[in-house]
Amino acid sequence: MNTPRARAGSAGLLARLVEMVRPEFRAEVFCPPRDSPVFFPGECRIPACPTTLTMGRLKLCRTHHHRWAAAGRPADLDGWSAQEDARLRERRQVSACRVSGCNRARAAHGLCHRHSSRWTHAGRPPLASWLGRALYQPPRKPWSAERTCDFPDCPRWTDSTDAPLCHTHHNRWRKHGRPTLDTWYDDLAHRGDPKVRLDQLTPALRLEFQFGLQHRLDEGLRFTPARDVRRAVTWASEAPITSLLDWDESTWRDHVAPLGPGGKRHGHNVVAFRFIADTRFALEHLLIADDPWADQYPRDVWDLRHFALAEGETRYPRFGAIVQPWLRDLVRRWCRWRISTNISVNTVAQNLRSLAHLSGHLPPHAAPADLTRARIETWLAALAVDYPDVFTRRATINSLGRFLADARAHDWQPVLPRDAIIYNDAPPPPPAKPRWISEHLMRQMENPENLALIYTDDLRLMVPLLISCGLRMKDARRLRFDCVTHDDTGAPYLTWVNHKIHGRIAFFPISQALADEIAAQQKRVQARFPAGSRFLFPGWMANLNGSKAVSDTWCREQMETWLERIRLIDEHGRPARVTFHQFRHTLGTRLINANVPQHIVQQLLDHMSPQMTAIYARLHQKTLREHWEKSLKVNAEGEAVVLPADHPLADATWMRLSLVRAKVSLPNGYCGAPIQTDCEYANPCLDCRFFITTGDFLDQHRRQRDETRKLIGDAEKAGLSRIVERNTRTLGKLDTIIDALEQAGPQQIVAGGKVTDLDATG
Repeated sequence: MNTPRARAGSAGLLARLVEMVRPEFRAEVFCPPRDSPVFFPGECRIPACPTTLTMGRLKLCRTHHHRWAAAGRPADLDGWSAQEDARLRERRQVSACRVSGCNRARAAHGLCHRHSSRWTHAGRPPLASWLGRALYQPPRKPWSAERTCDFPDCPRWTDSTDAPLCHTHHNRWRKHGRPTLDTWYDDLAHRGDPKVRLDQLTPALRLEFQFGLQHRLDEGLRFTPARDVRRAVTWASEAPITSLLDWDESTWRDHVAPLGPGGKRHGHNVVAFRFIADTRFALEHLLIADDPWADQYPRDVWDLRHFALAEGETRYPRFGAIVQPWLRDLVRRWCRWRISTNISVNTVAQNLRSLAHLSGHLPPHAAPADLTRARIETWLAALAVDYPDVFTRRATINSLGRFLADARAHDWQPVLPRDAIIYNDAPPPPPAKPRWISEHLMRQMENPENLALIYTDDLRLMVPLLISCGLRMKDARRLRFDCVTHDDTGAPYLTWVNHKIHGRIAFFPISQALADEIAAQQKRVQARFPAGSRFLFPGWMANLNGSKAVSDTWCREQMETWLERIRLIDEHGRPARVTFHQFRHTLGTRLINANVPQHIVQQLLDHMSPQMTAIYARLHQKTLREHWEKSLKVNAEGEAVVLPADHPLADATWMRLSLVRAKVSLPNGYCGAPIQTDCEYANPCLDCRFFITTGDFLDQHRRQRDETRKLIGDAEKAGLSRIVERNTRTLGKLDTIIDALEQAGPQQIVAGGKVTDLDATG
């Protein structure tokens, strides 16, 4: 299945590969560099062991892991490793000749080749007796030509003239083809390293695999065992292809893991297949790197990885569901323009699905002139049946509206009817449901004992961070490593990037305790990535170099696991579920209820408009009600009244008091008369039956009492008995009210000059 595109680009691809592949990757046997975590998994913890493949956290090669298990899995792994290292070194030590004083390597019968020759010339007498006579001979010094073997850690004497090696190592060197000694030593030191043989591939395929290995190493993201690359090489050598591009990704998947009974794939090696798929993509990108749009635009499926899309965005916009050729071309043009103006790819994908639904409603051979307002109205009716969800229907209708407006503004399709317009056709959204988390649930999640049950350090910091700062999840995941800054007083602030507003920098004040926890997380990241990471929460999958932030999927899975572990329940004892974004709404609600001005809340949460913050401000009446319920209520007679909070008219009374507060505020209280009532008193009077006061006005009452006493004294001196009489009565009222306000308990009210129940005040 050699595609025309592969045949057309094969010559150009080969030339580009010859230019791109570096010399160190051109060998027929690829030996991964030992300093690369991509291919080199690490060394066995036994120093004398040349094998590099390790078994998990124990850092043992497969052979020594089996030996450790056979020894009963001793807990003292370091002690066992030292014994195993000594055993291995002793086993590899070249034995000396059995003749006393001879330090040459053994050749035969336990003798070096010279003593073996002498023993043979002696007629091969019993070796023990012959050695006994040899033992009485004085130890002989080495000849002038003999010296210690040049092989690392070998104490035997040299026994050759063409290489400074003992007899044993000289034979090994000769069997390896007499390479240069340095090369031979290096090969022996790395004989346990992973290797990939590429000589079974054709020259063109070999060059593609070499480029794939180079690309995987340069990318530095995924650990790639050599055994899996060898599996991929075997697959390619057995396939009837001349290039990896001859087959698309689905054909390769069917080749390496054909579907079996039940629709399951058998023998599927994910890492090996991923290596082939990534190499294919790198080869395609190499071919179209000069102009990716020229290659992708005509296709029915775009691969947006060629444009370095953001993590988590849709990769494959599909246009095949749009039947009408003119509409498909128009939608392609619109999507390309939207992507080039930095519209989110996920938004573009949603727009594309909406227009695919429109295409299915139109006749297959419909022309642009057929997209009339009447046809749109029939589509709207069908949409109400297909998409009962109001929000989905609104998004679909708005997508078509934006598409038609942009097509008309850019004159992309002049034949479109003038009445092809979306008016106010989207259904109104239902009333917004509260999205904040109840304090009953928040107390469970903020409990230090429950927070300690979070499995990972990342989420154990992320949850308090979201609760305290109200970040969106996409902003919290991508917090920079150095995300804490300080003002001139040393107070810490969280520096974060608002990705919803095109990367705007925002700040949020945090506590010193939270700043210390962030510093601890930074140390953990540095220990994991000594070369550094850009993110405070680096990803855990395919992220060897720390260049990727933790994924949203990972965070949600960890969150769900934690909520199940703490058994989060609502007020009725039912299992509850919360989302990360609800922490943001909860913080906004808490700030408003704490009397933080709305414009300050807008700045802290970095909202684009006051209307967004106003969502939380609606709860301010709840806070005022709580303050009212906690305040002291006293009537004009100084008698306290208890307001039952659960009275059926409590809410109505609260609403009435809120309204009359807006009508008039007296110097020492509020007027409780209905709004429609005209006051029969020229001035605020303590005798008024609608007068209500609280402890908030205690200071005003005291000042009025002092002024009344002064007025009585002045009137007595002037002989004004009527004024003295009226103000003496007022002074008595004030004394009674002040005494009551100073002594009465909470949730009490005095209204209309007498003690009045809540329902009566209504």
